Parts: sequence; C-alpha cells; structure tokens
Amino acid sequence: MSFDGIFLHHLSKEFEPLINGKLNKISEIGDLDFIFDIRAFGKSYKLLTSFSSDFARIHLANRMYESTPSPRSFTMLLRKHIEGYKLTNLKQIETDRIIEMEFTGFNDFQDLCKKYLILEIMGRYSNLILTDSEYKIIDSLKHDGASEFNRTILPNAIYTYPVQDKLNPYKLSESQIEEKFLKITTPKELMQTFQGISLTLAYKVLEDKNPYYCFYESLNNTSLIKPVSIKNHKGSNDFYFTSYDYQIEKEYDTISILLEEYYYHADKQAKIKLKTNDILTFVNRQIKRNTSKIEKLEKEKIEAMDAESYKIKGELLLSTPNLKSHAESIEVYNYYTDKFVTIFLDSKYNILDNSKKFYKKYQKMKTSLTHIDEQINICNDEIAYFKILQNQIIHANMTDIAQITEELKSLKYTKQSMKQNNRKQKIKVLTYVVDDALIMVGKNNLQNEYLTHKLAKPNDLWFHVKDAPGSHVILNKSINDATEEQIRAAAMIAAYYSTFKDSSSIAVNYTYAKYIKKIPGKRSCFVSISHEKTIYIDILEDYISKLKVVN
Repeated sequence: MSFDGIFLHHLSKEFEPLINGKLNKISEIGDLDFIFDIRAFGKSYKLLTSFSSDFARIHLANRMYESTPSPRSFTMLLRKHIEGYKLTNLKQIETDRIIEMEFTGFNDFQDLCKKYLILEIMGRYSNLILTDSEYKIIDSLKHDGASEFNRTILPNAIYTYPVQDKLNPYKLSESQIEEKFLKITTPKELMQTFQGISLTLAYKVLEDKNPYYCFYESLNNTSLIKPVSIKNHKGSNDFYFTSYDYQIEKEYDTISILLEEYYYHADKQAKIKLKTNDILTFVNRQIKRNTSKIEKLEKEKIEAMDAESYKIKGELLLSTPNLKSHAESIEVYNYYTDKFVTIFLDSKYNILDNSKKFYKKYQKMKTSLTHIDEQINICNDEIAYFKILQNQIIHANMTDIAQITEELKSLKYTKQSMKQNNRKQKIKVLTYVVDDALIMVGKNNLQNEYLTHKLAKPNDLWFHVKDAPGSHVILNKSINDATEEQIRAAAMIAAYYSTFKDSSSIAVNYTYAKYIKKIPGKRSCFVSISHEKTIYIDILEDYISKLKVVN
C-alpha cells in the first residue's frame, strides 16, 4: 500500500499543531473508525482514524461525519480514560506505520496520570491500543493472543512494538545510504533493506539515474511534498506525498486533504459495490440465461425449418395405390425431383394414417416456427434491457441503485419487500453547467423516462450514444441557441455514461426531444429516434471532472 512509513513520516508533521491540545470528544463513526476532536491554541481539529483492513489510515478531517448512535464498549472505555486529557506528545515509531499519542490528565481520584494511545496503521493488522504509563494494555480495539508479530495484544499484557530487522533510513547518513544501495537492484530488495518503503516509492527510486540520492531526497527534502492522486506502476488509482513521474490525477494542498478525499470516494465506491454485487450478479445471470435460451431456440428453429419435408412425404404417400397396407417403408415416385425416394413409416399405422401423421407434424413445426421467432425476440429484448442495466450499475450511486432495485421489483423480477414505501420519491438527475446551459443526465431507466418524456421541452436537444446502452442526456438549448462547446460537452457526457466509455471517436446521436418516442409494447427504456444527426467524440475525463455540477 502507498500508506507506507515514509508517507506517514511526512503526514505526521501535519499533526504537530495538535500537541498540547485538549481531547474534547471521541466519536465512533463506523465499526472501526473514530474521530478525535482536539482543541489546541484556540482552534478545533478533527483527527480521523480508521483500522479497517482496506481503508486503514489517519488524517485531519474537514468533512462532517455521522456518529454511531450506540457506540461499542471500547469507545466508551476510551472516553472514560482519555476524554478531557491533554495530548502532550505525538510521534511516529521509527519509520513504521505506528503513531504513539501520549495523553496526560487527572483520573477520578484527581491524580495526574499518563496514558498512551497507540495507532498501528498496518492494513489487516491495524489496531488501536490503550495502555497506562507503563505500557500495560488497558484494552485494544482488536484482541490477539498470538499476533503476527509474536506479541500478545490482550488486557493486562505489556505492549511491545513489532520487532523490525530492517534499517531505519532516518538514522543513516547520506553516505551510509549510498553504501547500502550498492547491493540493491530490485524494488523487493529495497523494501527488505529499509523500513517504511512501499512499491510506489521503490519502483520510482530504482528507475532514477541516481537511486540512492533520489531515496535520500524523498526522506529529507520537504520541498518535494506535493500530495497527489496518481496512476501507479500497475495503472491503478493510488496516491503519494509526491508524484515522481507517475501520471497525476489531482493535486492537493495537504496530505490530509488528499487522504480524506481519496478514502471518502473509495469508501463510497466500496459501499456501492457491496450494494450492487447482488443486483449485478442477478443481471449477469439473466443475460446468460437468455443467451443460453436463444441458442436452444435456434437449434429448434433449424429443426423446425425442415417442416416442408414432412408435408412432401404426406403428399407422396397419398399417391400410393394401396393406402390401407402396413409397412416399415415404401418407395414412391417424387414428382418434385423426378426421382424415386424411400419413406420410412410407422408399421403400426397404415399408409393413409402415416400420411396424416406427416401432415400433423408439418403443421406443428410450421406453428412452432412462429412461436420460436417470438421467443427469440423476447429473449433479445431481455438481453438488451439487462445490458442497459449493466451499464447503469457501473455509473450508479446509492440513490441510482435503490431506483434500479425498485424497478426490478415493480417488473416482478425480484420480490417486493414486506414493508412497502408508498411515498413518491422526487426524481433528481445529475446536472452539469456549461456556460449558461444545463446538461442533464439520466443514470437509470426511471431517470431517463422522467428526463426525456417529462422534464425535457420539445426543442431541447436529446443525446444518446449510437447503437449501444447509455444514458439519456438533455441539453436545454435548441440547435440554433447552443454553442459548439455545449453540444460537444453534451455528446461527450452521453458517451461517458455509456458502454463505449473506453472507446475513441464515439458516435453520438442527437435530435430534438420532441422526436423521441416510446415504442408501443416495449419497456420505457426503449425509444425510437428520428431527424437525428451524429457527432463523433473523444472523451476527456479531466474536462468532465472539472465541469460544474448543480443539485
């Protein structure tokens, strides 16, 4: 993870204004998340800490966070022991991902006492431990009788820091670091030599023409600190206290602001993913089920298309003089091909009855062809519908997912919940502003129908990616009133909220909203379009991200 020891070293400098501040309140904002409200030198600070496996971190917070109404017993214990105490010291342990907070205050007997709150920010091993002045554990967020680091993290045990066999680079001179680099050739070797090194740092250090100096500067040159979100060496979304030559996504004023925004969105996406997993599995299953059904129907269709041969056999049998005889086969003259053919029969029936059976089979197969085509069309409509949902889920927020879930319930795909909420929810659509124009985006079928058939005026421009699932997009301008930038922005947004998002030169149709009609007999997500024009557009995500959004 990018939250390594060197990163924490630079981050911890942002916590120095908190020292000698008073801990006014401890709030629990999640199962493993806490806010420490500290008042120092006339200013209030919120220190957010998380000890979850995926989002372990510490940083100053500016956003508002909702407290848990019924905090756990550990939170109550923290309040009892250190709320109202003064934060007399805060330090990082070596270059490990551990912060030690020293609190001093008066206990119930008005005795001055010291306590330590130790924050281990180490991924799945993250923990929050409260000890007395002798490091005897009062309690911990997670109990561990035999931890990964051969320690006991239980009440009354003596707390010990994890044993490190790596070097603390801050205790080495530049020449000593240079000497160590003589034996380092891979990122893994660099990480095994020094404490607090992540792959994000290791890769870029060793790519530098002067690796040891690049590493030394990373440790000590504060002018390098320019917090950024980046695309890392794997091309994944990441962050660090400086960019090196990684692709920069966004720059931030402080490391805390970077962490708060990064993890706020990561946590939001994780919650959405948790909500969407079941619904996406259901949608994918429906696509697979209907695709499989079409394959079976196509095989039946091929067999049914042979119906004409049964009609011919029935006709040819009627030309036989002895219609009452029973036989296993008969050779007859085929006047269609001017050749004799052998027809195999059911010997339980005479030739006339065999002829009737062939005619009956012919009629049945002819009828089934119409039925098979109808079923194939139904399956294709289902696949198209669920592919629309697939695309909508990718771009969905929590509100969008709730609306998609309700849509599936209303269409009887999933069961209605026992308690029905009959209150009509006001539909809100994502709205961008480009100069004096509004560009509105429907992110699910409910929003698309509302936007296209109710909210849009007849001469508003309607945009949709050509021949693929995507959002309905309305620009509240006519062709004569809209600027080229507004039209291109609306087309780009339509392309962005479609299955062609990762393509280039994407075809987007646009026309007046009055030319968009519902298709009789089909779901409202399917519409017909006329008088359309087509624009080809490339998506500039940076441009979209900087557009003003209104509620």
